[in-house]
Parts: sequence; C-alpha cells; structure tokens
Amino acid sequence: MARLALAVLAASAMALRPATTRVARAPTQRNLFGGAPPEEDTPASPPPGQGGQTMSVPGLGDITEEEMKLAMEFRQKMAQKMQETRVEGSALGGKVKVVYDGQGQPSSVEVTDAALGEGADKVAQGVVDAAKQAQGEALVKMKAIMQDMQKDIAKTLQADMK
Repeated sequence: MARLALAVLAASAMALRPATTRVARAPTQRNLFGGAPPEEDTPASPPPGQGGQTMSVPGLGDITEEEMKLAMEFRQKMAQKMQETRVEGSALGGKVKVVYDGQGQPSSVEVTDAALGEGADKVAQGVVDAAKQAQGEALVKMKAIMQDMQKDIAKTLQADMK
C-alpha cells in the first residue's frame, strides 16, 4: 500500500490500462485481415492467489483494485480542489488584475479605464506583472494542495495498516 501515493500521481498523469493476458491463437481467415476476433477470445483470469484484478501502472508494476480505487478517489479530490482554486495578481495599484486557476493557467484579465489612460506600455507591463504574481501564487497553492493530499494519503495508509 506504500505505493499508493505514487499511484495517485500516476493516475493523474496518465490513463491506466487493466493488465490482461490474451490467449494466443493461430490467425484464422476471419481475423487475419482485420476481422473481429472469435467471441471466445477473452482475457484470462488473474493468477491464483492474487484475489482480484490488478492494474498495471508504468514504473510501479501491478496495483490492486482497492489501491486503484483509493488512488482515483484522492485524484478526484485533488482535481476538485485545484478546480476551485482561484488566485489573483494585480498591478498599477489594482487597475490591472489577472486571475489564474488552480492549474496555473490564466482565466481572466481585467484592465480598468484608468489603467488604459496610463498608456499602452504601462498597461502591457502591468498585465505581465499581475500575471507573474498570480502565477507565483497559483504555484504556491498547488504545492500546498499536493502536500495536504500526501498527508491525507499517509493518514489513510496508517489507518489501513491498523
């Protein structure tokens, strides 16, 4: 279960495929040139003693269905927190505002008429400054969310070991 923290990160970064074993058969005229395989060609059941389906995670090997469910649950919670996160950067005394989401992407820019009166160069620099400020704050918040999620995973793993 210690691999769960890595599984959460892997689940966030890539699509996971169930580990399956196919029965090797000689090609038939029906499936030699792209036809459908015979209906009896189904994935093999898991090896005896494994007690359930496993998922293959690149770099981690096989994890159990239970570990995968827990990883996906944490991934969903993290995605929700990231989606709800909004940070704002401002410049020119609040006349220029840039909002970033919890994934470090700009979501809106607001430039007041008063800012426009200061000229294009100042507005352009104000947008850059506000964006840098918002992006920096978004990165700090994303890191805090990840650290909180790691603490939650550790607590869950400790509770499962008892």
